[in-house]
Amino acid sequence: MHKKTPFVINTGRSVYGKRQIQMKKILITGASGFVAGHFIRFLASHPPKFEIHGISRTRPSWDFFPGSTPLNETFSFHQADLMDMPRITSLINKIQPDYILHLAAQSSVAESWKTPVASFMNNTNIFLNILDTIRLNDNAARVLSVGSSEQYGIVSENDLPLKEDSPLRPANPYAVARVAQEQLATIYADGYGLDICCTRSFNHCGPGQSDRFVVSGIVKQFVRISRGLQDPVIHIGNGSIVRDFVDVRDVIIAYNILMTKGKRGGVYNICSGTGRAIREIVMELSRILEIPVDIRQELSQIRPIDNPRIIGSNEKMHKEFGWQPTVGFEQTLRSMYDCWDQRMLHDFKH
Repeated sequence: MHKKTPFVINTGRSVYGKRQIQMKKILITGASGFVAGHFIRFLASHPPKFEIHGISRTRPSWDFFPGSTPLNETFSFHQADLMDMPRITSLINKIQPDYILHLAAQSSVAESWKTPVASFMNNTNIFLNILDTIRLNDNAARVLSVGSSEQYGIVSENDLPLKEDSPLRPANPYAVARVAQEQLATIYADGYGLDICCTRSFNHCGPGQSDRFVVSGIVKQFVRISRGLQDPVIHIGNGSIVRDFVDVRDVIIAYNILMTKGKRGGVYNICSGTGRAIREIVMELSRILEIPVDIRQELSQIRPIDNPRIIGSNEKMHKEFGWQPTVGFEQTLRSMYDCWDQRMLHDFKH
């Protein structure tokens, strides 16, 4: 007699009836982006293993990871526009994800002032398409909806630090869309029974971020100055505004926690709890890098309405899950500088 060889069939059981361990499936929207790249790399290198699916309009490069990429045998990329409802419905029904991390967005406040209609329609409709696909097709996926500290709007010093029960007063088109997204999440959770958890993520930064965002744009200018490509002048918008910056590597750990442990219908601040003025960040980089610079405030970079100070409280995340930032701000700045420096070096060689 030949010895039987066990094999796995679609039920997840071997021919002997032993249950096989099946990987959970996670679908990440905005998969080609900065945060998604870091999150996918984290999932690929930490247990438990996931079957990872990503959706984006453009194929990811994640060129900010030196020597390697987060891509591995468990990652599948699906090129699609989240505004294309039939395509998204087909993908979600085919994948049947256990988790959906919704990162896709037009995430620049400055861009939302330039194209308010397109920004609002994009950010609300793509989220609505995902939720309604889940509702109509009875998918059991848990959704993590990523929001923004911009939802709090213009606040006074007495309101700080901002907690999850602080009132929402959106003061730009991007923020209005983020508030609408969170309200839609609440409606679909309460009205249709969907399993949704929400974040209000404060400004985050780290290696690989686009120079459209303030800290990355400043760091890039320092690299250009160090390479003799720019005069020692740093161009910024409003240098007096204060923001709460948290490293992307801390952010993705928070997202990973909330994917599995966040309360259904819950909202969580992801923040450092420390405020930094934009001008102070320039001065800190100048000190760290030992590059003296002048600062020039550009009127063209100043927004029509801007909150003077935004500082959050991460007390809820710490109390419920023990999460708190671990990456120091100087470490963040140095890693961003090294990333931009390597990118420019690569550009010079090619």
